Amino acid sequence: MTYQTFEEEVISRVTNILPDDYKVHIKPVSKNNGIVLHGLIINNGHSNISPTIYLDYYYDEYKDGSTIEELTEEIMTQYERFALEADFDISVFTDFEKCKPNISYKLINFEKNKKLLNDVPHIIYLDLAIVFYCLLNSEQLETSSILIRNSHMKLWDVSVNDLFDIASTNTPKLLKYELRNLTDIIGDMVKMCRDNDTCKEAELCYEDLQLEQSPMYILTNKLKLYGACCILYKNLLEEFADKVGSDIYIIPSSVHEVLLVPESDAYNGEYLTELVQEVNTTQLSPDEVLSDHVYRYCRAEDAITY
Repeated sequence: MTYQTFEEEVISRVTNILPDDYKVHIKPVSKNNGIVLHGLIINNGHSNISPTIYLDYYYDEYKDGSTIEELTEEIMTQYERFALEADFDISVFTDFEKCKPNISYKLINFEKNKKLLNDVPHIIYLDLAIVFYCLLNSEQLETSSILIRNSHMKLWDVSVNDLFDIASTNTPKLLKYELRNLTDIIGDMVKMCRDNDTCKEAELCYEDLQLEQSPMYILTNKLKLYGACCILYKNLLEEFADKVGSDIYIIPSSVHEVLLVPESDAYNGEYLTELVQEVNTTQLSPDEVLSDHVYRYCRAEDAITY
């Protein structure tokens, strides 16, 4: 089944399930790195906002063997989880004073997002761009976000530097960082397997890994949402580098996290660059890629280079 046929079939099935007064349509949605996805929009007529369900991911599941019936059920479950039955108070975004406490920043690739950045306030940083969003955290929306655009900045009468100063204060508070050794993370996974009496091979691998603590650390935030920006948090890299007693390689494993590797003879920048490029090509969704470059934090200069 082609994607177009898949889309038509899903729309037909979802429409047949929903009440007659519901409206269903497809909207192209621009995502990170210039990726455009097909968003299924279901309007129930009771709320001023509707959840967007990206059919591209469900089509991938279909190609991997899931049936159209199973996927339609998944889509309806997803819709029911996020659908609102009343209007959402949009003043939490249009009113700057209400929005201000939730303004945060994230890092995206500069080159891959040039078109988007024409419409978005940003600060160029290395080969990346710092952009800003309003973090919406409520019982209704769970955790959602709205990207701040030039039109919003004009409405609020604020500058890019204003946004950066506000986000620099808010983001570390709203999205506290998590920094853990890779060995410890694998250990937690193995413990879950052990509790479920599964993954005996993984347990043996973990026992071998424990013999020498992994030199890799995963840096993200508590929500695992755009956690790569934690490298901007004040004093974080400086304190970590002092703790391990060396400069640090920063591997951009995705927009949501980075790996920190203390500099040593065991690794070099060229090898790590090849590693991140392979992961970006083979393991990541295109909209999650941050960069093909490995960065280096220098203790003496308290700066990141690439």
